[in-house]
Amino acid sequence: MAKASIFQDPRYLEFVERFHADPLRFAVSVCGMSPSFDQEDLLFAISPPNAKVSVVSGTSTGKTAAFGRIALWHLLCHPVAVYEGKVEIGSNTYIGAPRINQVADGVWKEMNDVYLAIANGPYGWINDYYEITKTRVAVKGFEDQWFITQVAMQQGQSIGVAGKHRYWQLIIIDEAAGVSDEHFDVIDGTQTQPGNRTLMASQGVRNAGRFYESHHNLSRDNGGSWISLRFSSERSPFVTMQWLKDRDDETGGRESIEYRIRVLGLFAEDSGSNLLTRVELERAFERGQIIRDDEPYGLLVLSDVGLGEYRDESVAIIAKVIGYGDFGPDARRVEYIEIPYCTNSKNEIIFAGDLANLVGKLSNATLMVDNGGVGATVNKLIEAMGVPVVKVNWGKPCFKKEYQDRFYNQRACAMVRMRDGIKSGRVSFRMNIDRKMKEKILLQGARLPYHFAEAGGLRYVMEKKEVMRKNGIKSPDIFDAKSFAWLEDAIYMVSDNAGSGVNSAVAKAIAEAEDMFSDVE
Repeated sequence: MAKASIFQDPRYLEFVERFHADPLRFAVSVCGMSPSFDQEDLLFAISPPNAKVSVVSGTSTGKTAAFGRIALWHLLCHPVAVYEGKVEIGSNTYIGAPRINQVADGVWKEMNDVYLAIANGPYGWINDYYEITKTRVAVKGFEDQWFITQVAMQQGQSIGVAGKHRYWQLIIIDEAAGVSDEHFDVIDGTQTQPGNRTLMASQGVRNAGRFYESHHNLSRDNGGSWISLRFSSERSPFVTMQWLKDRDDETGGRESIEYRIRVLGLFAEDSGSNLLTRVELERAFERGQIIRDDEPYGLLVLSDVGLGEYRDESVAIIAKVIGYGDFGPDARRVEYIEIPYCTNSKNEIIFAGDLANLVGKLSNATLMVDNGGVGATVNKLIEAMGVPVVKVNWGKPCFKKEYQDRFYNQRACAMVRMRDGIKSGRVSFRMNIDRKMKEKILLQGARLPYHFAEAGGLRYVMEKKEVMRKNGIKSPDIFDAKSFAWLEDAIYMVSDNAGSGVNSAVAKAIAEAEDMFSDVE
C-alpha cells in the first residue's frame, strides 16, 4: 500500500496558509522557539519572497539556530509554485560554507534538534512527511525536487548551485566572509526568480569581498539590495556575563580587534595591521624585573635556526618564565634576559654544539629549537649529544580546543599570546644589549603582520614569511625565538636558583630563633 502524500493530509493546506509568509510564527508555533530580538529581526527580514539578508555576527548569538528553523520553514511551507503556465512541486534549499563540515556541525544539528521539538508540539504530525539524513532533508515521495542539501564553497572549486533554478529557492551561506566573489557571481546568476531568497552570515574577519560589501556599498541603506543585520554577543541571551568578562580578558578588552569581531559583531577594519607597536615594545624594555627571585620560575633556551637561509639569522635567547595561563594569578610572565647568539655565519654542527653547551651551563633549563628546514638537522645533532630538546613545529594546529578556535596554527598562538603578554605588562626585555640590537628588536617586533582566517571561524593567521619578504619585511628571527616561550608545550622545570629569597628568609628566621633561645637548656 502506497504511503500517503503530504498533499493528502487535510491539515496541510491550513498549515501552509498559516505559515507560508511568516517564518517567525513558524519558529514560535511549530518549533517551540523563544527567539531573541536579533533572531526576530532575521526571521522577519527573510520573509519577503526575494529577500537578500546578510548577518555579521559575534559568537553565540543564535544565528545558526535561526538558520535551522528558516531552512525547515522554507522546506515545509513552500509546496507549489504556479508560474509561466507550469506547476512546480516543492522548494529547494542549498546550505553552503567554505568548509562543508561547518554545515553538518551547525545547521544540520539544529534541524535535528528542531525535528524533536516539533514532534513534542501541536504540529508533530508534519514530521511524518519528511526525513533528515546526514547530508539531505527531503519531503517523502518528492525526494528529487523538494529538499534541503549541502554544497561546498571552497576556494578554487566549482559551486554546486551553478545552473540550479527553482521558483522557491533559498541559498544559505555560512562563513560567508571566506567565500570568493567568483562563487557569489554564480549565486547571483542562479537567483533570478521572484521567489529566490539569499541569506548569508559570518564574522567580520575581512574588510573586502562581497560579504563586507553587503554591509556597506551594497546594503539597502546605501541604495543596494541587501538587508544588513548585526548580531552582538553583548545583547545575546545565550551568553553569560562571566563569558563576556572572560572574552574581555582573553582578547585584551572591548577596543581590541578580536573583541570587536568575536563579540560585538563588527568588521576587522584594520585587519591588515601588525600585532605590536613600537611604543608597546619600548615599554617592555623599560619594565624591569617582573619575576621575583623568590618565585618558582624556570629557564628556557629558545632558538630559531636560520643559518644564512634567505639571509636569516640563527638566534638563541635565554628567558625566565613562570605560569601557564593567559590571565589571572597563573598568567604566564616572561623575562628575556640574554641573547647569547644572533648570527648567520655558523654551520649546523657548530650551532648545535653551542646550544648543547649553553643549556648544559644553566640550571634545569628547557631547550626549545625550531624544527623547520635546517633546524631539523640541528635537533638531530643535539639529540645525538644526549641533550633533551623540544622540537618546535609551529605550523601545526594547536592542541587545546580553545586555542584551535582562536588561532590558525601554533605560530599564530605563540605570537598573539606573546603580544597579549607584552600589552598586559607580563613581558620584560632585560637583555644587556647594545643600541643597534635594541633597534633591531624594535624593528622586528613592530613589523609582525597578521590577518584573520576567512574560513573556519575567527582565527588569527600570521602572514607567511614569503609574503613578508615580498613586502620588504625580513624574517623576524629574534621574535620568532621569543615567541617559543608562549607555545603550549613550553613547559619549564623550576630552576635550582629559584626561590632563593624564600630559603634565605627561612634560614634567617631559624638563625634568629636559635639566637633568641640560646640560653635555654
